[in-house]
Amino acid sequence: MPRALRRIRRADHARHAICSSEPIGTALQASPALRAEVHALLLRHLKQGYSGLLGQEFCYIAPAPERYPFQWFWDSCFHVFMLVRLAQLDLAKRALRSLFAMQNANGFVGHMVFWRQVLPSRLTDIVQARPSWQDLRPHMSALIQPPFAAQALERLYRASGDHVYLGELYARVRRHHEWLARERDFDGDGLLTLISPFESGMDWKPSYDPVLRNGRRRTPRRFYSSEYFWRAVSVDLHNFARRYDLGRIRRRAHFLVKDAGFNTVYALDLAAMERLAVEAGDDPAPFAARRRRVAAAILARMYDERDGAFYDLCEPGGRKLRILTPTALFPLALDEVDDAKAERLVREHFHNPREFATELPMPTVAVDDPAFTPGPSWFIWRGPTWAFPNWFLYHALKRRGFAGEARTLREALRQAVARSGFREYYHPRTGEGYGASDFTWSGLLLDMD
Repeated sequence: MPRALRRIRRADHARHAICSSEPIGTALQASPALRAEVHALLLRHLKQGYSGLLGQEFCYIAPAPERYPFQWFWDSCFHVFMLVRLAQLDLAKRALRSLFAMQNANGFVGHMVFWRQVLPSRLTDIVQARPSWQDLRPHMSALIQPPFAAQALERLYRASGDHVYLGELYARVRRHHEWLARERDFDGDGLLTLISPFESGMDWKPSYDPVLRNGRRRTPRRFYSSEYFWRAVSVDLHNFARRYDLGRIRRRAHFLVKDAGFNTVYALDLAAMERLAVEAGDDPAPFAARRRRVAAAILARMYDERDGAFYDLCEPGGRKLRILTPTALFPLALDEVDDAKAERLVREHFHNPREFATELPMPTVAVDDPAFTPGPSWFIWRGPTWAFPNWFLYHALKRRGFAGEARTLREALRQAVARSGFREYYHPRTGEGYGASDFTWSGLLLDMD
């Protein structure tokens, strides 16, 4: 464990637990030791160079170079949030520019950018790219990820005041949003549809089990030899065979899911586009209209009055996938969710020990769910605590006045990092770290004060 993290851990034992009455943002301010460790972590994973095949310079931070060597869409946005907090604005600008360097003329940006590599080594990565002889060079995947780009650009612009950079990147992010609205709002209700479980970023999310026909709802012990693995991969194989033609994929309806978390992020990104449009001299009205339609559809179609939670939807038909994961609470981030619903979400789910109230929340599926697997597994997002849900819900809860609950999430991640360092995910009871080591996401702790 790095010395700075050992100092954080020793400090855990030296002070009492933060009481619920303590004002948020005092004892939880990012320490110089944490800032130094996150800065060093990001620089260790920095990848930069020049692609002669593309005639493009690139600069990005790999989340974990050995296991995740490429440039990922939402990871790059997370890295911008961290770099802004570290006042590394030039590096943040280069990383965001690199993410959009291969953007298609129609606005599409893939969730993986394969800089310096023609074909990735894993089958799952290969079939997530559109087959083409033109792609026998560095290229992008054919999938998307949660759209945080406008939020990252806004954070960077507010910190730098660079209007020239805003103009350059705003045009690219705007084209990406036009593509999302045009190509992925399959049903005209404003909600974006996922065509692969891997598009949510929460690869083996338990709420997708019914769509993937995992009837037992258990997390398999075997990976490549398990039927569950091949059912998930078959989705991408079907898409690959159809050359990622969205019309054919929609008609086949092999995997069409409207994810509550993904669409909440989309609504927030549209809100950021509204604000950026004003700064860029553009019309914010189209983004405002889309945001309102998305929020209204989340409330009308995803909220379940009986359970007091927001559920993913399986299309066609809009069947609710009644499985509790942290994204059931993500719409707390939306102003359109009234206080009564917000208080019920927090009371009945956040504080429920049978669901998310573990020692170090938030587990990535309710504790009483058959899929709950708190320890290490190849099938990730099925029990352990990850930095991203804690970070996202921290800001949603804090903004709505749930200061104690926000502090709980921040303190849980801090304790996990203090015990195990920067890991991919953590045991939701002990904080033991699993998955990739030196994983950058846990640096989001820096953005939780």
